[in-house]
Formats: sequence, structure tokens, C-alpha cells
Amino acid sequence: MIIVINLYICNIMLLDSFFHITQIEVIAPQRYRVLVRLVPEHRVYEGHFPEDPVTPGVCTLQMVAECAGKALGCPVVMQQAKVVKFLEVIRPSSNKDLEIDLLFDHEMTVKATVTSNERLVMSCRLKLIHKT
Repeated sequence: MIIVINLYICNIMLLDSFFHITQIEVIAPQRYRVLVRLVPEHRVYEGHFPEDPVTPGVCTLQMVAECAGKALGCPVVMQQAKVVKFLEVIRPSSNKDLEIDLLFDHEMTVKATVTSNERLVMSCRLKLIHKT
């Protein structure tokens, strides 16, 4: 089953509060690797879940979109999320460092994978638009 989510969400930016970018590497034309570090003390984890914090999926999607914007050098927002697969939970206590691989096409669509400790934790395809 393929679920398509149309989004015009998140004027809330998570960069520098929920996560930090530690490196952006150009792998090939239109392909980037972004290394990020989660902030385990962020208040979102107080409610998701206090005894065993996990990173909310919507925050992971927003993080991918913000990293895509930084890689492109312009702010973007998600317009549509397609083929989103959450394969493992991301616990900031043990999965604080993440690798986000981004592959763009010419129509502002990005295929992204998120790995932690060399394990795939999420993959998605996002349609992005320039933030106004």
C-alpha cells in the first residue's frame, strides 16, 4: 500500500534546537550526505516518551527536509511525502548520530535514507518547495 501525504507544514524549524548538522558532504551531482547529531535534552522527548524517549516520525521527516534545504542552499518545506518507511525507532540515548543521504531530481523531489549505527532506520521520498 502506498500512502501519499500532502503537507504544507512546519514553519517550526528544528535545526539547532532538536538537531545539529555536523557535516554536509557532496557525494556526486545532486547527491549529498548530511551528518547530524540529535539533542537528547530537547523538550519533545519529555512527552515522547519520558521513560524511553524516541524520536517522533514527523520530526525525522522535518529534519530530512531541513537538511535538504541546507544541502541545496535555500530554505524549503515539504509539499508531499511519498513512500515513507520507518524501519526502526530512533532513540536519542543510543542513536544520537545519524547519517542522512539525499538524492535530488530536477523537480525538487528528494529520495532520502536515514541510518544510525550503519542500520537503515527510515527512507522516504519528499516533494519540496521553496519556502516563501
